[in-house]
Amino acid sequence: MGSTKNIAIGALFAVIAALFQLMPFFFSEFFVFLTIFSAIPIYIVSRINPKSGVLSYFTACLLIITLSVHEGIFFLSTNGIIGLTLGICSYYMKRRVTIWTVGSIVLATTLIIMNYCIEIPILGIELPGSMIIQMGIIFTISIVSNILYYYFSDFIYNILKKNLKNH
Repeated sequence: MGSTKNIAIGALFAVIAALFQLMPFFFSEFFVFLTIFSAIPIYIVSRINPKSGVLSYFTACLLIITLSVHEGIFFLSTNGIIGLTLGICSYYMKRRVTIWTVGSIVLATTLIIMNYCIEIPILGIELPGSMIIQMGIIFTISIVSNILYYYFSDFIYNILKKNLKNH
């Protein structure tokens, strides 16, 4: 795929990711559940071309931050990072367990940084137990999130791939 095409697709998907992440900002907090879809465009671009995926990730983040710093931070460390790592890992690796593991470690790391260094409670609540138990909870959430995102994003990717081949 040519570099101009990669840039155009990356820009389009960065805007789509930003729009999904900004749903609560544009409408209301009622639409916060739609932000989970912001990972899918980043996954697709990253799976097609990892360099374009990284550019789309940061472009989407900058677009989001210009309107809502709060949503930008969450995209940077949750949905965006899931899409980016799963897409890049899917490009380079074939074993699903390896893809999930790498994605889960990256996500857990960003969530731990948010929770303990920046002191933003990632679940909106204070986690119970000792720090080890809290980190175990964060890693478990990361594993489940990555597996679910992987299957859903891969499903969408394969539909798009199939439909684009037919045209």
